[in-house]
Amino acid sequence: MEPVIVTSKAHLREAVSDAVESAMKRAAAAKDEPLANRKEWLTNREAQSYLGLSKATLARYRASGRLPYSKLGNAVYYRLADVEALLDSHTVASSEAS
Repeated sequence: MEPVIVTSKAHLREAVSDAVESAMKRAAAAKDEPLANRKEWLTNREAQSYLGLSKATLARYRASGRLPYSKLGNAVYYRLADVEALLDSHTVASSEAS
């Protein structure tokens, strides 16, 4: 049986508020630090998220040579610079973006 902890509403609100504030500070600090300063290589999942692509599309980019990668065992890694170069190569002029 789980122990019962008795506290006041005010104390509980303060504890929750402190926890939320701490989490928000950690999230803001991580967001403010550029990805390039944190990592040089991205995992397959990180590259998918960074590019907003499905796993299948990323696999097609690898297979076609559009995105260089490294493979260590079953794990696939992408250089952040290569991922950003792929984005740069698909930059659309503002007049074409409509």
